[in-house]
Amino acid sequence: MLLSSNLRTRYWLYVFGFLSLIYSTLYIVRPICTFLKASTPFPLLINTLCIVLLILLAIGIRMKVRIVQLSSYILLGMVFSVYLYGLVTLQYPEEKIHFIEYGFLAYLVFKAIRVDIQKPIVYGYAFLLTSIFGWIDEGIQYCLPNRYYQIEDVILNCVSAALGLFLVFVFERERRKLL
Repeated sequence: MLLSSNLRTRYWLYVFGFLSLIYSTLYIVRPICTFLKASTPFPLLINTLCIVLLILLAIGIRMKVRIVQLSSYILLGMVFSVYLYGLVTLQYPEEKIHFIEYGFLAYLVFKAIRVDIQKPIVYGYAFLLTSIFGWIDEGIQYCLPNRYYQIEDVILNCVSAALGLFLVFVFERERRKLL
């Protein structure tokens, strides 16, 4: 009981720490992006950063999880294709960053909820909670003078959460297959 309590506390601290980072930078991200756009090849930097993050994710996955099912390779290829498509088509750097960060947040929320719920419904709870966090993000932006609320961004945060959870599902499925 104590072990699960410590694990629960640690995972929720990760969730709220990462969420605090997201929310606390909402005001300063726009001026920073404006400055970087004027003084650097900013779109190239953001695209490179996002692609490097995806490559590091793929390498980390490959090192940590032994994938044995062909269907998992296909599913992973589809998820990474959607991520690449999103990174190519999204116009604003902030959207590209959110596209990756809400997938990671969904993973953290999944880990925190899974301490108490082992059933497949954990994916639904993680998606719902991460989507609510994404909606709150947009609500905060509505209140900021240099940002604005867009339903499209709420949807983007939800899609990112779904992609992150889809990755978790594939890896959990592979992990169970190996046990």
